[in-house]
Amino acid sequence: MLFRIRSKLLLYFIVLVVLLTSVGMFFYDRSEKLVSEYDQSFEQFLLLNDISQKSNFLTEKLHGYILDKDKSYLQDYRSEKRKLIKDQKSLFNVITTNDVTLTNYKNMIDSFLDEGDATIGAFHQDQINEYSNHFNEVLKINSFIQESTLALLNNKLTDYQKFYDQMEQQNHYYKLLSIFLFAAAFFLSTLLALWISGGITRPISYLSRAAKEISQGNLAGEDIKITTKDELKLLTETFNQMRSNLKVLVTEIKQQGELDKLLKELELRSLQNQMNPHFLFNTLNTVSKMAYLEEAEETSRLIEAVAALLRYNLSDFDKVSTLRDEVSIVKEYFFIQKTRFGDRIQFISDIQDECLDIEIPSLILQPLVENAFTHGVEEYEDNGVIQLHIYRKSDQINVEVMDNGAGMDEPTRRKLIQYADGLDSEENELEKRKDRSNGIAVKNVIRRLQLFYHQKNIVEIESELKKGTIFRLTIPVKARGGNKLVENSYSR
Repeated sequence: MLFRIRSKLLLYFIVLVVLLTSVGMFFYDRSEKLVSEYDQSFEQFLLLNDISQKSNFLTEKLHGYILDKDKSYLQDYRSEKRKLIKDQKSLFNVITTNDVTLTNYKNMIDSFLDEGDATIGAFHQDQINEYSNHFNEVLKINSFIQESTLALLNNKLTDYQKFYDQMEQQNHYYKLLSIFLFAAAFFLSTLLALWISGGITRPISYLSRAAKEISQGNLAGEDIKITTKDELKLLTETFNQMRSNLKVLVTEIKQQGELDKLLKELELRSLQNQMNPHFLFNTLNTVSKMAYLEEAEETSRLIEAVAALLRYNLSDFDKVSTLRDEVSIVKEYFFIQKTRFGDRIQFISDIQDECLDIEIPSLILQPLVENAFTHGVEEYEDNGVIQLHIYRKSDQINVEVMDNGAGMDEPTRRKLIQYADGLDSEENELEKRKDRSNGIAVKNVIRRLQLFYHQKNIVEIESELKKGTIFRLTIPVKARGGNKLVENSYSR
């Protein structure tokens, strides 16, 4: 069962509130009881004092009525009498003990009121001796009431002193108890907070540490294990799965990279071996005949051209070349062909020298020129023309290889364009013609340029049957050395 972090926090706050509320309610109940006991004792003092004052007041009013016969005294007497009776009842409601002194006190109040009423009755009947005797009894009982009130107050003060001492002792006990309860509540709430926060922060710290290891390239760490059953468990399991997937993905990428490297090396080695044996045989025959007929200079130049061409074709193709080196080797190639075919073909170049220092992959131009010669003008008896134009246009350098040969039909041109755009991965007609292996070389040139510059729109082809062909390379301009990252990616 998933126990959510929100539920844990709610549980923590509920427990904390219950603990604090329980402690508060306990002390509130204790304080209410103390206040109630204090109020009860204080109310007894007030009632006894009030009874004493009212008995004196009744005696004075009764005496004034007898002397002055003023009815206002009688009214005050009767009003105060009712209050005294009420206080008498309240006193016995507050003081619930069956003390003899308190019973006598109640009887004295009753006698006091009876004698007062008897005095008024005798006074109204003009029985002087009667109301005088009754009034004397009123005075005597009132004196007893005052003495008894003082005695009761003294007893209550003595009891109150004991109560006060007990209350002081209870206050001290409650103080210690409050300290203990608040300490226990603080300790329990702290333990609960540490448990909840640890369950949240510990997995997060593990995840942070593992994420830092991954950012440093270390994917070999062990899976994070946590015992909580909340959202962090799901997050941790997802993180472990992600790290496992990353391991598999990195392994696959490494394997694929090694495979790509092998394929590229195979392609380059295959390209190195694509020198036309017929061309080499004819070239060597030409060299042999010239060596027989002449004594040196041009034969030596031809041999140097062949040597340069062979040396460049057999060099390390992992290295990046320059456009200047490519142009130089094309000129050597054409010198050899010019020696073979004489005036049957012409080689025209229009090259801007400031464009030649850009870095490109090795063996790019020769396959294009060789393709133009083989598929374009080789069969011509005269007026065969191959042109090489290199010029800068905006932020790119254009390299154009043009011939006035047989050209190619639209399906063939379209297949090459589709291959350049990555839309045609199947073996096309050019690859099926084993005697025209330079078609493979052209595709290899296109692929290596795309790999080197990381873009597809690198080649344009214009061709019509009987009207020749134009291969146009559009090379992006970068600062000297700006292709190093691309070079490393290409050679990797």
